[in-house]
Amino acid sequence: MSARHVVVFTLSVVLVAAVVPLGAGPATAQESGGCSFPVSETDATGTTVTLSGSPDRIVTLNPSAAQTVYEISASDDPAWDRVVGVSQFASYLPGTAGKTTVGNGRSDATVERTVALAPDLVLAPNTIPDPTVQQLRDAGLTVFKFRPADSIDGDASASGTTVTEKTRLIGRLVGECDGARDTADTMERELDIVRDALRDEERPKALYYFFSFTAGSDTFIDEIITTAGVENVAAAGGANEEQSSGFFVVNAETVVAEDPEWFLLNSNEYREARVPAGPNGAFTETTAYEEDNAVVLDANEISQPAPRVVNAVLDVVKVVHPEAYREEIRGRLDRSEEPGGAKQVRTTALADGSVRLEARNLGRDKRVSFSVPDRPNATVQLQRVNVSLANLNPTFTVDVRYPRADDGPTPLDGTRELARFSMDANGLPNEDIDRLRVRFVATESALAARNVSAENVTLYRHNGSSWAALETRVVGSQNGSVVFETTSATPATFSVAVPETTSARAVTATPTPEPTPTATSTTEPATTRPTAAPPSTTVADTTGTDAPGFGVVAVIAALVAALAVARLD
Repeated sequence: MSARHVVVFTLSVVLVAAVVPLGAGPATAQESGGCSFPVSETDATGTTVTLSGSPDRIVTLNPSAAQTVYEISASDDPAWDRVVGVSQFASYLPGTAGKTTVGNGRSDATVERTVALAPDLVLAPNTIPDPTVQQLRDAGLTVFKFRPADSIDGDASASGTTVTEKTRLIGRLVGECDGARDTADTMERELDIVRDALRDEERPKALYYFFSFTAGSDTFIDEIITTAGVENVAAAGGANEEQSSGFFVVNAETVVAEDPEWFLLNSNEYREARVPAGPNGAFTETTAYEEDNAVVLDANEISQPAPRVVNAVLDVVKVVHPEAYREEIRGRLDRSEEPGGAKQVRTTALADGSVRLEARNLGRDKRVSFSVPDRPNATVQLQRVNVSLANLNPTFTVDVRYPRADDGPTPLDGTRELARFSMDANGLPNEDIDRLRVRFVATESALAARNVSAENVTLYRHNGSSWAALETRVVGSQNGSVVFETTSATPATFSVAVPETTSARAVTATPTPEPTPTATSTTEPATTRPTAAPPSTTVADTTGTDAPGFGVVAVIAALVAALAVARLD
């Protein structure tokens, strides 16, 4: 099945119900992806949204809706191909490079960019304010706003829904009923397998911890945790005596008294599976800290109420209940992409010509090697990318693209460019990288046709303002091609070129040193906190939660969480 959420406080506003039809004239029956149109559904604002046919142009205003559309797209006219706009933090999904980014879903720019795309359907999360939804409707757009998904497949609240039902609903709206049904059915089947296997297992206490917040009862994250075979201490008052439901600030003293055996961390804040020391080192007194029991969960899975939440469940099970996973769960999942163990290293060629390199559950491994598939008829081929980590980072992806010369930086003066490729990392900050070792090949016939000596071929890296030559070595030959290898400090745009002038040769002769990230040993890894809108307008794609009585400390903590939530739904 496989950015980014956290916590929020939402104010629900009820609007007068209205009917918002798509298209004009009498409706005629249509079929798409197993769906019959016209279709009418009532959204979270009480509005009945009617679609006369499968939408040709779709905008998703949050990552979870985008992820869902991507996962369910199985028809001859895939809905994902009809998505023309996505929110800021949906870029981890394949194919988003060709779609317009409409912002974070909560700004005027989002409204302007969405209207400019002239979509037939806008999918809006519960975090989009009702006035913003109305702005889009006043501009003539068809908008469906979702209820909060506060359960995966269990009992939702009266005002909420489940992830599986939301998946089926999105399928009905975008014309992917068959794909949505299969996806939701698979989720339910796999969750039932996990529940059955863990029925008699002991359930150690665990705390989900993210920017000083946690998830209590009435959240889909609580269901992820409990389904994975642990006891969520936050749902029983073991993280804050004043609150146990929704999302709220952790009280360190309460946590220490509850003594969780595991910490479940979010990859938006943590890169290393190590229990944080906590405020004033409080968490060092817990069993989890003493036994070094921590799991880092992919933010795109743990934080988004979408099909990949099942991956988050399995990631916890693999670590906390490894025997049950190996003996009772893995063989029953029937996942073709499962390589047979917790660690996964995958290379996927995507429809847009790019390649996704994906590492999952590396644990304490600091090296991973990816084989890159050949490109048809290319005379220069990227063959392998080896990633060496400065810090433990169990899960990340690297997207490899092949831009044209006119799509990126102008080639270095005095060189003849033979090929170009770029790498973009997701979940892999520069400080986590020790080095990238890149291997590529060039056909001998192509070099001979250009009267090029293999010893003169150089890989250049663009540092954002200029090109730097990397030390490029000939390491062998194979099948009529010369094999080259070089090392870079970080992902970037790269150019395979031959210097043809004295000045270009000088750059090659004295390569610009590449900065090497310095690994720092800390108990609590450094965090990345993206810029966000003010807390008053920041919400997550989860159940809203009030937070009375926290005082100044809570306000500061809420602000920190608001900064983090900008990367979430």
